[in-house]
Amino acid sequence: MNRAGRIGIVAVLLAALALNGVTRVAADHMRATNTSIPGSQTELSQMNSFALALLLGGLRGPLVMILWSSSETQKADKDLEDFDTKVEWIRLLQPEFDTVHLFQIWNKAYNISVQMASLANKYTAILDALDYAQRVDDQRPSNINILTAIAQVYFDKLGNSNEKGYYRERIRTESKPHELKQKLARNDPAWRRLEFDPILDDKGDILPQYLKPVRARPSDLPAGSDWEDGSALQYLKQFEPFPYGVSPLALAYNYHKRAQVLQTVDHQRHAQLSDMVVDSRPALDLKGWGEEEWERGRRAEIRALMGPGRTIPTERNDLELVAADVPANAKDLLPEAMQEAIYSYNRAVQLAAASDAEYARHIANYTTNAFLYQSHRDDLKAMSFMCAADRDFLKALIAHTPEERVKLFESAAKSYADANYQNQLILLQYYTGDNAAQKLFPPGITRTNVTKLSREQAATVLNAVLDDMRRTGEGIQNQEDMTEYMRYMERAARRLHTIASATTEPAASTQSQ
Repeated sequence: MNRAGRIGIVAVLLAALALNGVTRVAADHMRATNTSIPGSQTELSQMNSFALALLLGGLRGPLVMILWSSSETQKADKDLEDFDTKVEWIRLLQPEFDTVHLFQIWNKAYNISVQMASLANKYTAILDALDYAQRVDDQRPSNINILTAIAQVYFDKLGNSNEKGYYRERIRTESKPHELKQKLARNDPAWRRLEFDPILDDKGDILPQYLKPVRARPSDLPAGSDWEDGSALQYLKQFEPFPYGVSPLALAYNYHKRAQVLQTVDHQRHAQLSDMVVDSRPALDLKGWGEEEWERGRRAEIRALMGPGRTIPTERNDLELVAADVPANAKDLLPEAMQEAIYSYNRAVQLAAASDAEYARHIANYTTNAFLYQSHRDDLKAMSFMCAADRDFLKALIAHTPEERVKLFESAAKSYADANYQNQLILLQYYTGDNAAQKLFPPGITRTNVTKLSREQAATVLNAVLDDMRRTGEGIQNQEDMTEYMRYMERAARRLHTIASATTEPAASTQSQ
């Protein structure tokens, strides 16, 4: 190459360097003056030498390969220094690849969080995964893949992991109005996630910015049909208020429902999950949320009826009989705990109905799943009866007049009896062995049509089945699951006895609801 050619190349390189300096200064100025623009705090101008390398050589592909390899090596070595920075660079260099984002959300929520020593640090690592997902969602809104990934983190990690008790309570507490511990602005390099941002106002309603629609309703949709309006918490509006905070399972439902509507209405397709799985998730989320409210009602009830010093069992199934024998004239009830228990039981009833409606919608679209989810729907019915009974029983304890007390006790008794019958049918249909069913069921009755049994017949047949199981051992492998339903029936029987023996006199406690 001649001297003139070399001089030309050097001139071009110098000009490129100068131009890069100018553009970097301009980009920094734009970031400083446009911090209100979503995503403006995270641009390639932050990438320093990497941005320069891109400008000069277009080395995006090799750089991404190096970053992937380096970050995965650091993860394996449990060396997390600058790991988040590398993951963020990968996001910026591969913004159009949903599978990259799905992996990184899962990577942060699972692989990175488990490397943390304390629950608090695990929790903030999971929230960091949600922050990553939110940045992608800001750039690529209403994306079925990203919304589903967010929902899965809320449901699987924050709502149902081994540490769920800690995570659920923190999300509920921090979703309510509170002063943030982190005082730095999010665009400050030293900013680190410490807690969940509040999403509720003082009344327990969702903050307006999370309900602001950004997508117009399609003109060809029938009236009343769901559509994705782009607001972050669109599908939680119907459940306001949330006086005890928002459950991570509720948030999972919201994002799964948004994804399901994007599939149904916008015809988006998930990169990894089948249409049937995406369509089924809202029903499962609502069922899980309802069961959580049921458990919260049990714990609040024990505090209210047994006093604050009472030891509350850790395991869910051990809660059923703790306060089952409370007398109808119980005194010294804790008002705040009573209100929380009544609220949680009522919310569980509401969620059971909403979940069943979602199952019905799903089964109408995927008829092959009808049998698969019938047991879920039967469980929802039993839960609804039991929680309605417990709600009315507690209300009766604090009723203001004898007439109101009698009416509530009668309502509770009916619901307890309905719950007992429903649980008997569940045991006969799903937990009775074939041989026992053939021997002990009345003529014409099989496990698929046990609903034809009257209440008296169901009780008689179930007792015969249980006696046969004890004698022959058949079905003993189902004993643990059956014990759960037997405890529900024992609780209902004890409460029915209390109601039957109660007088019509006003309760000794007249605490207001």
